[in-house]
Amino acid sequence: MFRFLFSRLEARYFYSLGLPIFVAQLSQVGMNFADTVMTGRASAEEMAAVAVAGSIWAPFSLLALGCLFALTPLSAQRVGAGDRGGAAHLLRQGLWLTLFLSLLFMSFFYLLSQRMEFFGLDPRLAGLAGGYLRAILWGLPGFMLFVNLRSFLEGFSLTRPAMIVGLLGLAFNVPCNYVLIYGKLGLPALGAVGCGVATALCYWFMALAMLVYVRREAACRNLQPLFLPLFVPSASCKKGKTGPCLDLPLVWRVLRIGLPGALALFFEVSLFALTAILLAPLGTVAVAGHQIAMNLASVMFMFPLALGMTATIRVGHSLGARKFAQARLTARTALSLSVCFALLIAGAVTFFREPLVLLYNDDPAVTALAAHLLLYMACYQVVDGLQTVGLGVLRGYNDTRVIGIICFVTYWLIGLPVGYVLARTDWLVPPMGPAGFWLAYILALGFGATCYLARVRFLHGLASEEIGRRIKR
Repeated sequence: MFRFLFSRLEARYFYSLGLPIFVAQLSQVGMNFADTVMTGRASAEEMAAVAVAGSIWAPFSLLALGCLFALTPLSAQRVGAGDRGGAAHLLRQGLWLTLFLSLLFMSFFYLLSQRMEFFGLDPRLAGLAGGYLRAILWGLPGFMLFVNLRSFLEGFSLTRPAMIVGLLGLAFNVPCNYVLIYGKLGLPALGAVGCGVATALCYWFMALAMLVYVRREAACRNLQPLFLPLFVPSASCKKGKTGPCLDLPLVWRVLRIGLPGALALFFEVSLFALTAILLAPLGTVAVAGHQIAMNLASVMFMFPLALGMTATIRVGHSLGARKFAQARLTARTALSLSVCFALLIAGAVTFFREPLVLLYNDDPAVTALAAHLLLYMACYQVVDGLQTVGLGVLRGYNDTRVIGIICFVTYWLIGLPVGYVLARTDWLVPPMGPAGFWLAYILALGFGATCYLARVRFLHGLASEEIGRRIKR
């Protein structure tokens, strides 16, 4: 029975592919941590501006980036089928989609940055937050280019480049923040705006570093030219064509598969951002304790996220090679590993919660609340891991239509209203404060995990011919 659910060979693949993904994602968390700490040392107002603008930037930028997440399974399926040229063509179409989405979301962020007072901010804070948004929006195309190239390489099971570039990006971000926030090397002190400029520069640095890697990678050399990708002939375009090689059906397919996952990210991140706003009337201790626990939860989330992204790659490879039984074994191995990691994380958080919160703050009231909330976080590790990995498996199957619906119900019809009722009202129980939202997270994530696992089970019960037809849609 255990062999049926778990493969040691697949577990080794998950280690070799998943560890670099984990480190790459952790480097992104490190950049956010550095931005918060370094602007906080400039002034509390500068840090508040970055926090407010960041709560707007995060969900909407992830909505844009999430539309590209279909590139990884589609690329892996082509490589698994031996169609490496098709993976290169997919990269080019991803760049067309990047161009369109960048123009759309940059315009949105610019217009929003001019109206920050609508969020109830005083004029000074609204100006700082708007300036941060106007600075960081120029980095969105660079970040999306990085995601395009990362997805292309992940289709070849090359996950270390994103790890290396992510660490280089973190190393580049800190000195840029230092120079631009505090005004070093003869430059003016820009505060929150300088933080936005530094992050935008970092995104472009990461994109260019990834371009250099792709150019030097042996697996990609026979796929050149890749560096004027919108204006070169392609096997999927008319022979001899020299104009823009736009494959609209494929661009639409990438968007159609990626959009539900993008909406899922938006629903999740916007819920957590809104939670902090709804807790604000309860006082500084409630907000600070919640934010500490949420920050630690975001770090712990990198483990199941890395497993889910690895599952997408491995399942995509197996389906592309038409190894359907292998795809099922990969999915079961990923889900089994998620439970093992979740139990380890839950135990570590439970036993070390007090030293962990002391890394952030030493106020007794704040640390006591944060340590209490970490017990709730430990409780939902298993269901969070199962729903994250289940979502990764569904992406590998290109089965994303249900993801957006499930996430909307999970976070906005269960998590938000139940959390508000438990935290702020006495309709069911006496007001629980922040713990009410964390209890609602457990209920919501449990519902999501159940739905994703049911969908994975449905796919595993399909005949091979039907699965083949589904991944070609």
